[in-house]
Amino acid sequence: MADPDIELLWQSDLMLAVNKPAGLSTQAPAGIDSLESRLHRQLARPDGYLSFPHRLDRFVSGVILVALTKKAARLLSAQFASRKTRKQYLAVVEGQCNVGQTGPQQWDDFIRKMNDQPRAEVCDEAAPGAKLASTVLKTLSLDLAADRTLLELNPITGRMHQLRLQTASRGHPIVGDETYGAAQGGAAKQHTPRILLHAHRLEFHDPSNGRLIEVESACPFDLSTP
Repeated sequence: MADPDIELLWQSDLMLAVNKPAGLSTQAPAGIDSLESRLHRQLARPDGYLSFPHRLDRFVSGVILVALTKKAARLLSAQFASRKTRKQYLAVVEGQCNVGQTGPQQWDDFIRKMNDQPRAEVCDEAAPGAKLASTVLKTLSLDLAADRTLLELNPITGRMHQLRLQTASRGHPIVGDETYGAAQGGAAKQHTPRILLHAHRLEFHDPSNGRLIEVESACPFDLSTP
């Protein structure tokens, strides 16, 4: 059976915005299924060029940008580096995380990648490799019976596993994220492995004309998702 097509959310001559499925790596070595390999087959571009100015974790779904020229790749990468893009995620976390209901709240932590491990940790500001991670967030809804919370997360910085680590370090791991302490079973054991974290909305400037573009991907889960 052929790989399912990747959903196209927006396009121009220089770039695409697509909806990455959960459980699919953005990029992978040759011969391993990935968003990159599927797009190469789906688009069948004569020059074969495409590039990713940012990434999503394999278990995370949602909006991701794809540059179709080197110029677009350069301009989009510069927007992410200078924080001219705006990203919004939705996440279901364990417990009652009642924050930001009277207005957005900001979390600031210093985090670093752990040596020889595919994960990060909260650390002291003076620790080697420490980088500031900042996220503005608010609670959207609570499920008292299931003991879960739906959060809107707006990262200011783009650190490794930033949202996963910041929620977990406050006792509210994202559902299915066993790497950072979520209960075993549930979402992480579905046929398509995922955690309940979704890149819902992304604002950026079209590299062809500078126009502000907002792309949105419908969230595939809610508080009742197993």
